[in-house]
Amino acid sequence: MLELPKEFIAKYRRLLGKEADDFLASFQMEADNGFRLNPLKDLRQFSSLKRQTPIPWNRENGRYGKIFGESTAFLSGVAYSQEPSAQFVAQVVDAQPGEKILDLAAAPGGKSTQIAADMNNQGLLMANEISFSRAKILSENIERSGITNCIVTNHRPDELAEHFENYFDKILLDAPCSGEGMFRKDPQAIKYWHSDYSSECANRQKEILKSVLSMLRPNGQLIYSTCTFAPEEDEQIVAWLLDNYSELSLLKIRKKDGIEDGRPQWANGNRELKNTARLWPNKIKGEGHFVARLIKSKGKNQKNKVNQLRSNLSRNDSQNLQNAFKENQFDFPIKQIYRFGDYFYLFPENCPEISGLKVLRLGLQIGRLKNKRFIPAHSLALSSLGNKISQTYDLSDYEFRQFIHGDIITNLKGNFVKGWVLMTKQSNGIGIGRYSDKVIKNFYPKGLRKTIHDQPRS
Repeated sequence: MLELPKEFIAKYRRLLGKEADDFLASFQMEADNGFRLNPLKDLRQFSSLKRQTPIPWNRENGRYGKIFGESTAFLSGVAYSQEPSAQFVAQVVDAQPGEKILDLAAAPGGKSTQIAADMNNQGLLMANEISFSRAKILSENIERSGITNCIVTNHRPDELAEHFENYFDKILLDAPCSGEGMFRKDPQAIKYWHSDYSSECANRQKEILKSVLSMLRPNGQLIYSTCTFAPEEDEQIVAWLLDNYSELSLLKIRKKDGIEDGRPQWANGNRELKNTARLWPNKIKGEGHFVARLIKSKGKNQKNKVNQLRSNLSRNDSQNLQNAFKENQFDFPIKQIYRFGDYFYLFPENCPEISGLKVLRLGLQIGRLKNKRFIPAHSLALSSLGNKISQTYDLSDYEFRQFIHGDIITNLKGNFVKGWVLMTKQSNGIGIGRYSDKVIKNFYPKGLRKTIHDQPRS
């Protein structure tokens, strides 16, 4: 039985009145698991996942159920484990191809990967995370999802604001919060809760938002979300924004399937606050969330001065890459390639200048040169551009376990010529191999290799 703090119970009995019993009883029910199918991947052979119960606010790609870390669906980026209510936030963002979007507190990447899928890899997504260790996890999830238009950065909000004044079409702030909505899913979060915690979080959220607004272009949208029930971090934060930033106004959020209006009476009574959205675990199949969508009005002298990124390839690099691409029948545009150390990245079109930024991922890592020989990157195999590798080998269940373990693939089906091979499972790229002497040598990253004992579960 989940033991809630007495002060928490008293607070929500006072706020909710007759609704409190049902609300508090919901904490003794199991959390709902969910996952999201990735439309950037080939889903044709994953009908069993598609048949699972749809999540009402994300019927196309959201499903109730679990995804296992050893499954083909997970390792190929076909599916991403994500709590059902969290999937509503990206629906509110409503990302469109070609937009410039910032996910400011993006780790571990659930909302970023959903936004990128909605963008269909077109436009620019900047996924930022202040914690370096969490930013690395974010980058790994971006990679596995086959995303090519994303820059992963590791900055404080005020540091980013120095570079991107009036730049982004949309900014998502899934704010660091007291996490009350996740108590069922993560009971450890209860240990951090105390009566002043929400006020402390609200002060932090206000500081972050001050940096956010300067990065939003005129007519741009701010999507603010939390996974807490606390009015101090929800309606009261939005009321503070409206009171202090006259250029902001609230946009309506379409609500259905048990999603409710925000509660103006928990802030300053401004009826506009009904345009925000609350997800209650006793009203829906999901955890607690709050979402608001605001728009910034036009203003004078609000042009951005962000320069576009240009390739930094030396003449020697450029020539070596062109020769290697010709040899491997690749046609990546040289003018859109940037070198980071030993690795080459295909950066998104209209990518901003990155000097002075801490960047973990710049679009798609395509490979590196070793003695003038091009070695394709693991990231390339996981993206739709992996089909530029001319040879493909679809792994059996047994071979899949071998490959993920790091073993050489022998007893091959089909004929191959010496060179690179895209290794696939159920029509999706898993990694890179190289055919030579009647075997396929394994280039699956050593840091990702693991032993899978059972048949891979889809």
